[in-house]
Amino acid sequence: MFSKLLLAAVLLVFFPILCAASGSTATLPVIGEVETIELMKQEMHFLARIDTGAQTSSFSAVRIQPFERDGKRWIRFHITDPLTRKSVTLEKILERTVKVKRHGQVAAERPVVKLLVAIGDIRQECEFSLVDRSDYEFPVLVGRNFLSGKAIVDVNHRQLALPKNQGEIQHTMD
Repeated sequence: MFSKLLLAAVLLVFFPILCAASGSTATLPVIGEVETIELMKQEMHFLARIDTGAQTSSFSAVRIQPFERDGKRWIRFHITDPLTRKSVTLEKILERTVKVKRHGQVAAERPVVKLLVAIGDIRQECEFSLVDRSDYEFPVLVGRNFLSGKAIVDVNHRQLALPKNQGEIQHTMD
Protein backbone atom coordinates (compact mmCIF):
# COMPACT_ATOMS: atom_id res chain seq x y z
CA MET A 1 0.00 0.00 0.00
CA PHE A 2 2.76 2.41 0.98
CA SER A 3 4.70 1.66 -2.22
CA LYS A 4 1.64 2.47 -4.35
CA LEU A 5 1.15 5.79 -2.56
CA LEU A 6 4.84 6.62 -2.95
CA LEU A 7 4.71 5.79 -6.68
CA ALA A 8 1.61 7.95 -7.13
CA ALA A 9 3.27 10.87 -5.31
CA VAL A 10 6.41 10.58 -7.43
CA LEU A 11 4.36 10.50 -10.63
CA LEU A 12 2.36 13.56 -9.55
CA VAL A 13 5.57 15.49 -8.95
CA PHE A 14 7.62 14.40 -11.94
CA PHE A 15 5.05 13.74 -14.70
CA PRO A 16 4.37 17.47 -15.41
CA ILE A 17 8.11 18.11 -15.50
CA LEU A 18 8.67 15.26 -17.95
CA CYS A 19 5.82 16.47 -20.18
CA ALA A 20 7.16 20.01 -20.20
CA ALA A 21 10.67 18.77 -20.98
CA SER A 22 9.43 16.74 -23.95
CA GLY A 23 8.01 19.92 -25.49
CA SER A 24 4.95 18.01 -26.72
CA THR A 25 2.44 20.56 -25.43
CA ALA A 26 4.70 23.58 -24.97
CA THR A 27 3.77 25.09 -28.34
CA LEU A 28 0.05 24.35 -28.31
CA PRO A 29 -2.29 27.30 -27.73
CA VAL A 30 -4.54 27.27 -24.66
CA ILE A 31 -8.26 27.75 -25.24
CA GLY A 32 -11.11 28.10 -22.75
CA GLU A 33 -14.23 26.03 -22.11
CA VAL A 34 -16.19 28.40 -24.37
CA GLU A 35 -14.71 30.01 -27.49
CA THR A 36 -15.85 31.86 -30.59
CA ILE A 37 -15.59 29.70 -33.70
CA GLU A 38 -15.59 31.22 -37.17
CA LEU A 39 -17.06 29.53 -40.21
CA MET A 40 -14.26 30.81 -42.45
CA LYS A 41 -15.66 31.05 -45.98
CA GLN A 42 -18.94 32.54 -44.78
CA GLU A 43 -17.30 34.88 -42.19
CA MET A 44 -19.87 33.84 -39.58
CA HIS A 45 -19.21 33.54 -35.84
CA PHE A 46 -20.71 31.25 -33.21
CA LEU A 47 -20.17 30.56 -29.54
CA ALA A 48 -18.85 27.04 -29.08
CA ARG A 49 -18.67 24.76 -26.05
CA ILE A 50 -15.31 23.00 -25.97
CA ASP A 51 -15.98 19.39 -25.00
CA THR A 52 -13.00 17.05 -24.65
CA GLY A 53 -15.46 14.23 -23.91
CA ALA A 54 -17.01 14.40 -27.38
CA GLN A 55 -15.22 12.64 -30.23
CA THR A 56 -16.98 14.45 -33.10
CA SER A 57 -17.76 18.15 -33.21
CA SER A 58 -21.35 19.24 -33.82
CA PHE A 59 -22.82 22.28 -35.62
CA SER A 60 -26.34 23.65 -35.37
CA ALA A 61 -28.23 23.44 -38.65
CA VAL A 62 -31.86 23.35 -39.76
CA ARG A 63 -33.62 22.10 -42.88
CA ILE A 64 -31.05 19.32 -43.23
CA GLN A 65 -31.78 17.58 -46.55
CA PRO A 66 -29.85 14.76 -48.21
CA PHE A 67 -29.62 14.78 -52.00
CA GLU A 68 -27.54 13.26 -54.77
CA ARG A 69 -25.18 15.07 -57.13
CA ASP A 70 -22.97 13.36 -59.72
CA GLY A 71 -23.60 9.98 -58.09
CA LYS A 72 -22.43 11.18 -54.65
CA ARG A 73 -24.43 11.78 -51.47
CA TRP A 74 -24.62 15.43 -50.42
CA ILE A 75 -26.29 17.38 -47.61
CA ARG A 76 -28.03 20.75 -47.94
CA PHE A 77 -28.48 22.68 -44.68
CA HIS A 78 -29.26 26.14 -43.39
CA ILE A 79 -27.35 28.06 -40.68
CA THR A 80 -27.81 31.52 -39.13
CA ASP A 81 -25.13 33.67 -37.50
CA PRO A 82 -26.59 34.60 -34.08
CA LEU A 83 -24.72 37.93 -34.01
CA THR A 84 -25.49 39.33 -37.46
CA ARG A 85 -28.58 37.18 -38.25
CA LYS A 86 -26.95 36.45 -41.62
CA SER A 87 -28.39 33.19 -42.99
CA VAL A 88 -26.86 30.89 -45.54
CA THR A 89 -27.70 27.60 -47.17
CA LEU A 90 -24.70 25.32 -47.61
CA GLU A 91 -24.27 22.18 -49.70
CA LYS A 92 -21.52 19.74 -48.66
CA ILE A 93 -20.54 16.19 -49.51
CA LEU A 94 -21.79 13.73 -46.91
CA GLU A 95 -18.63 12.33 -45.29
CA ARG A 96 -20.40 9.74 -43.14
CA THR A 97 -23.17 9.40 -40.58
CA VAL A 98 -22.72 8.97 -36.83
CA LYS A 99 -24.98 7.49 -34.19
CA VAL A 100 -25.17 9.78 -31.19
CA LYS A 101 -26.30 8.32 -27.88
CA ARG A 102 -27.80 10.62 -25.26
CA HIS A 103 -28.66 9.55 -21.76
CA GLY A 104 -32.21 8.23 -21.58
CA GLN A 105 -32.90 8.64 -25.29
CA VAL A 106 -32.75 6.50 -28.41
CA ALA A 107 -29.54 6.86 -30.46
CA ALA A 108 -29.97 9.28 -33.36
CA GLU A 109 -28.18 9.23 -36.72
CA ARG A 110 -26.62 12.50 -37.82
CA PRO A 111 -24.98 13.47 -41.11
CA VAL A 112 -21.32 14.54 -40.95
CA VAL A 113 -19.80 17.17 -43.26
CA LYS A 114 -16.45 18.95 -43.43
CA LEU A 115 -16.37 22.67 -42.62
CA LEU A 116 -13.46 25.13 -42.71
CA VAL A 117 -13.41 26.74 -39.26
CA ALA A 118 -11.13 28.74 -36.96
CA ILE A 119 -10.78 29.28 -33.24
CA GLY A 120 -8.30 32.11 -32.78
CA ASP A 121 -5.24 31.17 -34.84
CA ILE A 122 -6.24 27.50 -35.16
CA ARG A 123 -7.67 27.04 -38.66
CA GLN A 124 -8.61 23.69 -40.12
CA GLU A 125 -11.12 21.74 -42.13
CA CYS A 126 -12.92 19.53 -39.64
CA GLU A 127 -15.82 17.08 -39.56
CA PHE A 128 -19.02 18.27 -37.87
CA SER A 129 -22.22 16.35 -37.30
CA LEU A 130 -25.29 18.43 -38.17
CA VAL A 131 -28.25 18.75 -35.83
CA ASP A 132 -30.67 21.45 -34.71
CA ARG A 133 -29.02 22.73 -31.52
CA SER A 134 -31.49 25.61 -30.99
CA ASP A 135 -32.52 24.11 -27.64
CA TYR A 136 -28.90 24.08 -26.46
CA GLU A 137 -27.00 26.95 -24.89
CA PHE A 138 -24.29 26.77 -27.58
CA PRO A 139 -24.87 26.35 -31.34
CA VAL A 140 -21.53 24.57 -31.77
CA LEU A 141 -19.84 21.82 -29.80
CA VAL A 142 -16.12 21.36 -30.49
CA GLY A 143 -14.86 17.83 -29.86
CA ARG A 144 -11.58 15.96 -29.90
CA ASN A 145 -11.52 15.69 -33.70
CA PHE A 146 -10.81 19.45 -33.79
CA LEU A 147 -8.74 19.69 -30.60
CA SER A 148 -6.38 16.72 -30.80
CA GLY A 149 -2.81 17.94 -31.22
CA LYS A 150 -4.04 21.50 -31.83
CA ALA A 151 -4.90 23.00 -28.43
CA ILE A 152 -4.92 22.58 -24.67
CA VAL A 153 -8.23 23.28 -22.93
CA ASP A 154 -8.35 25.26 -19.69
CA VAL A 155 -11.88 24.80 -18.32
CA ASN A 156 -11.34 27.57 -15.78
CA HIS A 157 -11.42 30.23 -18.51
CA ARG A 158 -13.53 31.41 -21.45
CA GLN A 159 -12.63 33.20 -24.68
CA LEU A 160 -8.86 32.79 -24.50
CA ALA A 161 -8.54 32.58 -28.31
CA LEU A 162 -10.37 35.72 -29.39
CA PRO A 163 -10.97 36.40 -33.09
CA LYS A 164 -9.76 39.52 -34.94
CA ASN A 165 -12.95 41.50 -34.28
CA GLN A 166 -13.02 40.35 -30.65
CA GLY A 167 -14.50 43.52 -29.16
CA GLU A 168 -17.63 43.45 -31.29
CA ILE A 169 -18.32 39.75 -30.74
CA GLN A 170 -17.38 39.73 -27.04
CA HIS A 171 -19.60 42.73 -26.29
CA THR A 172 -22.68 41.30 -27.99
CA MET A 173 -22.38 37.81 -26.53
CA ASP A 174 -21.85 38.79 -22.86
